[in-house]
Amino acid sequence: MKTEYIVLKETTLTNNCPECYSNDGMVLSFKQEKQKSKLLVRTKKNVIESIECSKCENAIYPGQWTMDIERVYDYHKKTITSKPSSLKFTGLFYILLFIVLAIVGVGYVYAYHPNLLGLTS
Repeated sequence: MKTEYIVLKETTLTNNCPECYSNDGMVLSFKQEKQKSKLLVRTKKNVIESIECSKCENAIYPGQWTMDIERVYDYHKKTITSKPSSLKFTGLFYILLFIVLAIVGVGYVYAYHPNLLGLTS
């Protein structure tokens, strides 16, 4: 399955980075996981949060957050609305389902009602 992420919200923070102490490079993002295959598309309900600094190119983990970063994070977390988890089937799934049902139907008619197919003399 191919994994993609739906960006729910991405915002720049003006807080100081705990690594490089820059105050204009941190980006807070909220993403939702979406898995795609040839037969189905599944959206998961969990939201992945991350804070990264574009200046020092480091991920800022929750253990490194200051109280200011935590307050800003809590505020932005309240403003996002995640998409509901879902499971959608692709067109290929329905085509394969139709073919399998047609084969099963023809097999049933052939086994139990051969006179409908003109196979009896």
